[in-house]
Amino acid sequence: MSTSGKLSMLEYVAMTPATLRRQIVGEYERPLAEALQRFGGRCVRIVASGSSYNAALITRHYLRRWLEREVLVTEPFSFCAYELPPCGDEFPFVVSQSGYSSNALSALDALRRCGRMAIGVTANPQSDFKDRAELLVDYGAGEETVGYVTMGVTALCFFLCLFALRTAHLEGRLDGDGWQAERAKLYRTVEAFEQISQQAEPLLRRRYRELSSMESAFLIGTGPAYGVACEGALKLGETVQIDAIPCETEEFLHGPELRLTPAYTLFFLATGKAARERGIELWRAASLVTDRVFLLTDDPQAENADLRLPPDLDELLAPLCFLPFFQIAAFFLTKELHRWHRHPLVRQLEEAVSGKSGNYIPKEVL
Repeated sequence: MSTSGKLSMLEYVAMTPATLRRQIVGEYERPLAEALQRFGGRCVRIVASGSSYNAALITRHYLRRWLEREVLVTEPFSFCAYELPPCGDEFPFVVSQSGYSSNALSALDALRRCGRMAIGVTANPQSDFKDRAELLVDYGAGEETVGYVTMGVTALCFFLCLFALRTAHLEGRLDGDGWQAERAKLYRTVEAFEQISQQAEPLLRRRYRELSSMESAFLIGTGPAYGVACEGALKLGETVQIDAIPCETEEFLHGPELRLTPAYTLFFLATGKAARERGIELWRAASLVTDRVFLLTDDPQAENADLRLPPDLDELLAPLCFLPFFQIAAFFLTKELHRWHRHPLVRQLEEAVSGKSGNYIPKEVL
C-alpha cells in the first residue's frame, strides 16, 4: 500500500482477477444489452476517451463478432464536434470510468439535445454521470483511488465483452449452452491474466537494464493487440514519462521504422492467426537495429518470446491478458526511477484547463 494509505497501481492489478470473476456472474451488462435490444440499431458507437477509449479498441472486434453490428469508437470531443446528430440506426453510449470527465459529460448533454437517450457507462455511479445520464450503467469495477487506472480498464474490457454476449443471448443468437461456453472462455482469460501478472516482474528484473533506460518506445500490434499497444503506450507515457508510441503492425514499416536507432525500445504484440507471423517477422528484423526488442505472443512455437500466452484462449480476448505487464511495468519503473512527480509547469497547465468537472477530487499520483 502507498504511503498515503491508499491502494497502489500494483495492488489494483492484483485485485483485477477477482473483479473480473465477479463481473462474469454479476449481470452488470444486462441494462445496456436490454437497451440495445429494444432499440435494435445496426451500429453501436462507443464514445470514450483515454483508457476507456483503449478498452473499446481492445474489444471492438469481439463486439463486432457477437453483436453482429458495426462498432465505432469515437472520442467525446470529436463526437460532439463532428458526429452529431447520430444516424438514426446508431446506438451510442458514453463511457467514463470516473464519471467526471468533462468531455464525456458534454457528450451526454449533446445526446439529450438531439433527442436521443443519454446512456452513461461508469465505474462510479455516484459521480456527475448520475445527473446527466438518462440510463446510468455501473460496469462493476469500483472507483480507483490513484490517477493511473489499471483495474478499471481491464474491467471495462470484460464488461463490453459481456454486453456483447448478453445481447447475442437476448437476440437468440447464443443459446444457454453457448452462453455458458463463452463465459468459460472468459474465466480462462482471467487465468491467463493471472499468469502474465506473475511473469511480469521476473521479466522486468531479467531485462532491467534495457527497461530502466527506456527513452523512446514503440508498441506494435494489430486488432485487439493494437488496443493493448495504445493502453500500454498511455501508461508508460503518463507514468515513466517517456515517448511511447502505439503503431499498427504493418504501418510500422510505413515511416515509423525510419527513426529507429539502437537506443529505441520496441514491444511487438504478435497475436492472432492473421497477424502473429508478420509481428514475429518484424520483431526479428527490428533486432538488426536494436537489442531492445520484446516479443509478446500467443504463438507456442515462437522461440525466445519474452511473454507467451497459453494456446487455448479466444484470439480476440487473448491480447488483453498482456495489459498487466504494461501496468506493472509502468508502476515498477516509475517507482524505481522516482518519476511520479511531473515537471512543475504542468501544474500551471492543469490549473489553466481541466479535463474533469468541478466536482472531481484529484487522485493521489502514488
